[in-house]
Amino acid sequence: MIGLPELRSFRPPDQQPNRLACNGLLISAALAIGFHSSHLPLWLTAFAACLLLWRFLIENHAWRIPGRIIRWSLLLVTVVIVFRHYGTLFGRDAGVAYLTLLLALKILEIRSLRDYVLVVFLIFLIVLGALLFSQSLPTAVYAMLVIVATVHALVRLNSPYPLGQGPTLVLVVTMVIQALPLLLVLYLLFPRIQGSLWSLPIDAHSGRTGMSERVSPGSINQLYEDDTIAFRAEFDGQPPPADSLYWRIFVLSDTDGRNWFRHPGPWDGANIKDYQPVDDATPYTVLLQPHDQRWIPTLELAASTPPSTHRASGYVLESNKPVKNLRRYDLSSHLSYSTPRLDNLQARHNTLWPIEPSRRVQGLLRGWQEQGTKPREIILQVLKLFSQDPFRYTLSPPLLTGDTLDQFLFETRAGYCEHYASAFAALMRLSGIPTRLVVGYQGGEWNDAGDYIIVRQSDAHAWTEVWLHPKGWVRVDPTAAIAPERIELGADALRRLDEQGAQIGLLSINDARRMIAPDFLQKFLSDLSLRWDNVNNSWNKWVMAYGPKAQLELLKLIGIKTPDWVDIVAGMILAVLFLLFATAAIWMVRTRQRPDPAVKLYLLFCRKLKKAGLERQPTEGPTDFAKRVASARADLSVSVSRITSIYVALRYGRNNPSAIPILRKLVHAFKATG
Repeated sequence: MIGLPELRSFRPPDQQPNRLACNGLLISAALAIGFHSSHLPLWLTAFAACLLLWRFLIENHAWRIPGRIIRWSLLLVTVVIVFRHYGTLFGRDAGVAYLTLLLALKILEIRSLRDYVLVVFLIFLIVLGALLFSQSLPTAVYAMLVIVATVHALVRLNSPYPLGQGPTLVLVVTMVIQALPLLLVLYLLFPRIQGSLWSLPIDAHSGRTGMSERVSPGSINQLYEDDTIAFRAEFDGQPPPADSLYWRIFVLSDTDGRNWFRHPGPWDGANIKDYQPVDDATPYTVLLQPHDQRWIPTLELAASTPPSTHRASGYVLESNKPVKNLRRYDLSSHLSYSTPRLDNLQARHNTLWPIEPSRRVQGLLRGWQEQGTKPREIILQVLKLFSQDPFRYTLSPPLLTGDTLDQFLFETRAGYCEHYASAFAALMRLSGIPTRLVVGYQGGEWNDAGDYIIVRQSDAHAWTEVWLHPKGWVRVDPTAAIAPERIELGADALRRLDEQGAQIGLLSINDARRMIAPDFLQKFLSDLSLRWDNVNNSWNKWVMAYGPKAQLELLKLIGIKTPDWVDIVAGMILAVLFLLFATAAIWMVRTRQRPDPAVKLYLLFCRKLKKAGLERQPTEGPTDFAKRVASARADLSVSVSRITSIYVALRYGRNNPSAIPILRKLVHAFKATG
């Protein structure tokens, strides 16, 4: 029978994956482990890399797979070193580290196709573990690249015949694109339930730093080099001026003479309705980064209380639970208001100073009292002291020991915002004026690309509030007296002025602006950075901040006015079924309309023979037609036999996509006429 020798070359596939597929899997594993290199110990990453290298040498240089004793010994070493380093095998950090080493060990011992497929799913788990550390857009993009590389390796592992890199990549990308609609439906309609179902390991938020409820000289200064974003804020219209952007976090009314703390009781926060607004509320939206605490930044006095939040002492806003995920809050605040009169207990508590002032401090206070005893007069005297005497604002304040108030006022006379705020609050209390310390953030960077303000950890700030009749609590910021550049230009400008050796507080605002004006390259890089941040902000708004509230709003848009979890689950199932049936229908239509490439090539082959006077009859099969052509044209017998055997194998035998290019090349090269 013509073509039988060629048909024998199409044998059943070998179940042992080829070397290229194994190398592809090693690359995917290396990419997945590299995902965690920034937070895994260097020795652990190096150990995993050595195990992958060992497997590479096994696959490509005929090294032997280690025996059972060696493999079990390596497993024992893995358990011991992870436990010694983390003190546990559970939690986010230890769990990911242990899973990473298990992946490398499993790759070292794989023998069968089942082992290879198991490694693929371990890689998927490693990628999923990376999302416990970051859910940013770059992380998502990198995760998608690792998934594509892993699916590429999976296709190569399961392919019965070797495929080229190009066709395999096209197939993988097609599979991923086809899965995106299903992914989108599940993302939008899967019930958003806040609670234990979505809780992360206890250490999932470890290592996060930021604002603290305890303030002492030098504590906020530690944040001035931290450019991590604390939150972003959008306003309906123009934002308030820079000197009004005071984001309140904590109000501290307890002190031991050096440190300031929050009062544990619900003073002046429980009866928030007693305040009297002087202006219309300013609406804005805060996109808050997770910080594992309860605070929510607000401008001055929050006029609204979003769901799952409450007002706390000091007219600040708090979440009912620690903020462990990106949260979006629609807020409004009064920038001007008056608060009720303090009762006797609150007044005594906010004028309490627990230690005896030094003689020099007492002399300073007596001098002010001789000039006037009214609170506003004393406030002006203290601010005049800071602005006219040789005090200086510095980002590297000297260490204070012993009587910190006396030492700061008469010796060092240099400090950061918390130094001036603490000293001012102490002098006010010693003068009998109710005063408290407020910590939060001041200012922020305006992003023209997205029309919002970026507030970073370096924007952390401390100021004071004094109680003055009849307005009540009034903000007084000593930093504005000693370093107005901090308030007008922001913390980053202050840092750049300090780097250029400028004396902070001695320059006019215009001179300071000219001094730190960026050149062309700096402006270009800054604009590029802000545009990238706008992309990340969009990702955070529409992806990371998509919670129960946003889901309910989406369901209302599509006609479900009062959805419950049954409606959501039913809608999700119906949408998934619709997608599956639609995909099947499209596939059937396209399959019916699109001819088999082997058939298409064979018909071209038959047309060439027809031009040579050898037309195939409707009832004539490919093999019989090949016999007749060989009898009529002996010079064509070899090429006709080969083309026919490949076509028969493709059409009626096991499908081998790699044979299509061979058939195409033979048909296009075939010539039936001399």
